[in-house]
Amino acid sequence: MNQLIQGYFSENYFMKKIFKLLLPVFLLTACDDKEAIQPPPQAHPQMRYTELNNVSIKFGQQKSLDIDGDNAKDLLFSTVHVADPIYRVEKRRYFVTASFDVFSLVNELEETPALNRGDAITISNHPGFIWYNANSLVLAEKIIEETGTVHWEGNWKNADHKYFPVQVSKNNLRYNGWVEVSFKMDTEELILHRVAIAIEAGRDVKAGQ
Repeated sequence: MNQLIQGYFSENYFMKKIFKLLLPVFLLTACDDKEAIQPPPQAHPQMRYTELNNVSIKFGQQKSLDIDGDNAKDLLFSTVHVADPIYRVEKRRYFVTASFDVFSLVNELEETPALNRGDAITISNHPGFIWYNANSLVLAEKIIEETGTVHWEGNWKNADHKYFPVQVSKNNLRYNGWVEVSFKMDTEELILHRVAIAIEAGRDVKAGQ
């Protein structure tokens, strides 16, 4: 009987030693599994979409947009003729002007990015660009030299369903959105396809979605 009791306690002691040795491994594995669990990504915020039916803006024309449906003009797409006597050229500019409560992404060259579908439009500043309100940005311009030579400039001159990022401020809250834009140099026209704005404030959105 004594031998059985001694064997029982010896076996229990051995098992306890193994358990103590393996316990840190179990705890470490459990912690690793816990850290590996990632929260599900946030769904893309709901958007308010407005179809613009491929409205065409040729030189001498303009089009204003009410992005969020509050009956206020947020953006104005228009054109202007500029004579430059110093360089002896004429310029036909196609540009967009934002109202006081509307922000565009602008870099030090006063350009705005022509985003692709799926590109992020963040509430914070975009790499190389800052959100700036009440600005006027040239999208594309036709340069006519004194000799009659013509060329185009501007990072939107070849735009084919690109996305103009926009941010609307209302009641001290920011709402991100975009305008789907194309430009045709052969017919000299700016084309507006769609506009969208997030319904929920403070959310990043994706161009075209």
